[in-house]
Amino acid sequence: MTEAYFPPPSPPILPKAYGSLPEGLIPGLLRLLADTSDTLTRHYEQSQPLTVDRKADQSPVTDADQNAHEQLATGLASLTPHIPLVSEESAPEDISNRRAWRMCWMVDPLDGTREFIDRTGEFTVNVALVVDHVPVLGAIAVPMMGLCYLGIPGQGLWQCQGDGFGQLSILTPEWDSQGVIRLLASQRHSAKRVATLVARLANSGRPVERVNAGSALKFCALVDGRGDIYPRSSPCYEWDVAAGDALVRAIGGVILTEEDVPMAYNMRPGLLVDYFVAAAPSGMALLPLLSGVHNLFTPARAGDEAIGEKSVNG
Repeated sequence: MTEAYFPPPSPPILPKAYGSLPEGLIPGLLRLLADTSDTLTRHYEQSQPLTVDRKADQSPVTDADQNAHEQLATGLASLTPHIPLVSEESAPEDISNRRAWRMCWMVDPLDGTREFIDRTGEFTVNVALVVDHVPVLGAIAVPMMGLCYLGIPGQGLWQCQGDGFGQLSILTPEWDSQGVIRLLASQRHSAKRVATLVARLANSGRPVERVNAGSALKFCALVDGRGDIYPRSSPCYEWDVAAGDALVRAIGGVILTEEDVPMAYNMRPGLLVDYFVAAAPSGMALLPLLSGVHNLFTPARAGDEAIGEKSVNG
């Protein structure tokens, strides 16, 4: 990473049919993410115990999740009134027409709710702009570190900090494609599944090291040079992945589905993602080793595909 600070980049250029994004979108988005991070930090550091409820899929939700959702929904509507929102905390009726949307914000206001509740500090705020099923802009804020990762495929990757996340430094990570393979996983991921993935990658003849990180912090580690490959063998949702996908694309990496094709968003009946593998440039050559490995894992429940089901954290 360079030490020099740079002004915010211009917004992504959209197809002509969509017009243009506001010139001040990036600074406005970063300020919104900084403010939302502050909101979550206040909830996290409060002395009284958190009130935890359960969603339809039994995953936890707190007031912090809902407050962050409302803050992001209001802020994004102000920045881009014409772009609808798909959020983990959206009511089903608010996203019932989402498949007709050619452009939308895809948001996880608090990724890693379990980590938030357990006070591990490993939670993030994920925001992506999806156009024609592809993330063209992604940001992952890390409230407990006072950082935000910003990626615009075709333009670059930045780490943002300071007031309103207004200090941007260009990230230019370096990877070793010949040494130890660093596989990113969560401590909550199945040890048996991770062992299967390690065994597949070990067929490369290189040693494999497991690097643990919670929530979307795995994407941050993948794009800043701390990891090479991140196979996700347990179910999550598109709002868990889209922002990280933009970061990965911004550094020349890729996220593939179980069909070995790049991930696409807001085009299927449901939002559940059973399996994916994300690779930094150093992990691209490893992708064939994991082809078909998802067949060894039990698929997610078919009922979870319903619109309105919520995220499986981790």
